[in-house]
Amino acid sequence: MQDWNTPDHHIADTDHGILRFAGDVDLVLADWEFTENAPDADGRVYASVRGWLVNGTGTGKVSDRYTEPLEAGRARLVRGELRGRQALTDLNVHIGYDTPVQPYPNTWDHPGCLVTVSWMDRRIDADGHPVPETEIGRTQWTHPDTSQVFDLTAAYVPAGKFYDPARPSFTWQHYDHWSGGVPVLHLFHGDASAPSRGFGSSGRLITDGEWVKTTDAPRLTEHPIPAGS
Repeated sequence: MQDWNTPDHHIADTDHGILRFAGDVDLVLADWEFTENAPDADGRVYASVRGWLVNGTGTGKVSDRYTEPLEAGRARLVRGELRGRQALTDLNVHIGYDTPVQPYPNTWDHPGCLVTVSWMDRRIDADGHPVPETEIGRTQWTHPDTSQVFDLTAAYVPAGKFYDPARPSFTWQHYDHWSGGVPVLHLFHGDASAPSRGFGSSGRLITDGEWVKTTDAPRLTEHPIPAGS
């Protein structure tokens, strides 16, 4: 992928890849790059495709929001055609959008919407041999000690914490990462589709403490702060 931080960043002559999702929705990505992380402690290898959105609308100005063909967050990738690579098929993925600051007036030949599609690609043992994977994409998990059933598509806060849906705040959500067969929760801010960077980015096991779904957490309005305190 070429360096975007140039005054005349162009994607017209770069390779375009097509990712088709459930519902016959396509994302067309230009100047894409494929990357994969080193195996984690359980041998899972996470991969991603990153590129510039071609089939979205918008000028790229702050006052003009993009219209993306597909919402950020969880999605089902039916097939991905990327030249020179084996086709991607039937994957549970996460989609994130980013908008780097372009020059003004914009001299790029595109609005400037960067897309990242990530997923768990495979799992290997210490010798590099494949390990069957049955956890990625699961939407429920039962705690073996307490029998509590967790909705892995929900947002959580630690038990006893308030949650105010009217104000952007931090929540903990599952991002298809596991450790030792236990779901990992990552810190999200507001309606972000990807985990926050920095504090809490490494995640916490869902067995680490007690959790309550944001829909069940107490609201600040239910416990107003006394006057003068």
